[in-house]
Amino acid sequence: MMLCSTQDLEQKYVIPLLRNENISYIKLSKDLQWQKDMLELIQSMYREKEDTTAPLIILSSFYKIWSLIYKNSETTLPSKKQNSDFTLLKNMIGYIQKFYKKKITLTDIAKAGMVGQSKCCKLFDQYIGVTPNTYLIRYRLHQSTWYLKNTDMTITEIAQIVGFSGSSYYAEAFRKWFDKRLSEYRKKERKSL
Repeated sequence: MMLCSTQDLEQKYVIPLLRNENISYIKLSKDLQWQKDMLELIQSMYREKEDTTAPLIILSSFYKIWSLIYKNSETTLPSKKQNSDFTLLKNMIGYIQKFYKKKITLTDIAKAGMVGQSKCCKLFDQYIGVTPNTYLIRYRLHQSTWYLKNTDMTITEIAQIVGFSGSSYYAEAFRKWFDKRLSEYRKKERKSL
């Protein structure tokens, strides 16, 4: 909707990309200047979110990002194999995000993508750069931050609700990923609310 302020813009710049089945995703890399520019625009949108003119800044950045995608769409079309891989990966990630609160094994994740365990691990490594288990742990950690900020639940309760087997493992994983202790994170985040 933001991009379609006029019918001409919609017809010329939006619909062709939206209907292009060969460009269902773009894996961004800092090695290509235009993609590096996109990443910087995304980061700037996040940095400026508190500014009084944030909606205007974000809209401007959004237009610039779309412009970069449009200009470079011919050179970034993923292959049919990549599209197939992406669909498999999307199914596996969707499974993790839906069932992260439960016990999930590598076998469960691989089944969600209808692939073997080695193919599952290869896809995660190739497109996300982490193992399926690391993705699951990080997803659980990020989900836990909401409970830390917005509830008075104990660490043990939060660990259980987001799928960790114990509070000590949860606390250790949190400290490694966020470089903060749970209590320190909770105190800082609540102060900022």
